[in-house]
Amino acid sequence: MTEKETSLPKITKIETQKRKERYNIYVDGEYAFPVDEAILIKYVLHKDMEMPADLMKKIMADDTERKYYNQALGYISYRLRSEKEVRQHLKEKEATADIIEKTVQKLKEQKYLDDQIYGDSFVRTAATISQKGPGVLKQELKLKGLKDEVITQALTQYSNDQLIENALKLAQKTWKKHRNTSQREAKNKVQQILFQKGYTQEVIQQVLAALDTEKTPEDEYESVQTQGAKIWRKNQRHDLRKRIQKTKQSLYQKGFPADMITQFIEEIQLEEE
Repeated sequence: MTEKETSLPKITKIETQKRKERYNIYVDGEYAFPVDEAILIKYVLHKDMEMPADLMKKIMADDTERKYYNQALGYISYRLRSEKEVRQHLKEKEATADIIEKTVQKLKEQKYLDDQIYGDSFVRTAATISQKGPGVLKQELKLKGLKDEVITQALTQYSNDQLIENALKLAQKTWKKHRNTSQREAKNKVQQILFQKGYTQEVIQQVLAALDTEKTPEDEYESVQTQGAKIWRKNQRHDLRKRIQKTKQSLYQKGFPADMITQFIEEIQLEEE
């Protein structure tokens, strides 16, 4: 055989890409494959280097892994991510299951990926900037893929003082929003919102005890007038007897005292005579 027939392919050119730290490799005068700078250094790629097929295949496989590793690094550079989020991100980028596993393990070994650190930070941030209770945070962390024992530990970051403070702020906001309803309905609404936001019954009762939920008779009757006027107008298509019946029924359901309802009905009838 001639020397030309027995010689291995060689790198004839290494070209810098516009993308930072990326290079194009040419073999025997033709474009062959791209590589990351880290791969270029790892294999000490240079002009006239022999490039057998098995080596080229290995370099390309390493570069693919490096590409997805860099994508994962970029994804977690903006904020902390859970392991599940990183896996999902790589899957969306069409990484193979093998590459996803290798990338995740590498990130965990380098301490760039840690569900406990993620969970702790998630809870501390939520406790500071939101009024969500532990129950809601627990469900959100489950959706992020965290294990139960990791979530339990993370929730210890939510201090009891912060818990009561957040719940009380939410209760006060809710009470104010429903100030024109009956005392009973407003109180029930506070309990409902706190429960939906993930607070325990124990915390809810503490907050209700600290919250001023007492309305003066004057305030309560003012609420009867506000709510009653709306209901009265809504039922104007009915005859007087049925209109009175439906208005009374609605106000009863809203938790207003019977004597105040009767007083309101008498007053509004007089106004319309």
